Amino acid sequence: MQPNDSTTAINRYCPRSGKPVADDSLARYRGLTVGFCNPHCRDDFAAHVAERPTDTRYFDALIREHDLRADAD
Repeated sequence: MQPNDSTTAINRYCPRSGKPVADDSLARYRGLTVGFCNPHCRDDFAAHVAERPTDTRYFDALIREHDLRADAD
């Protein structure tokens, strides 16, 4: 996996739909860039991170699996 930057998501597939991540649907989580299949999913996640445990568990598992570190934000 490539080092994370603001244009490369840590995931290839949306945690909600399983569809590929769209370039216009990136968000930041724990200092890393994460992706969704569309802007609606992205905006909903960004506005309600604490209320989206399924999404955060998915991203947390990827972070642990790939031993990712957040960029200095």
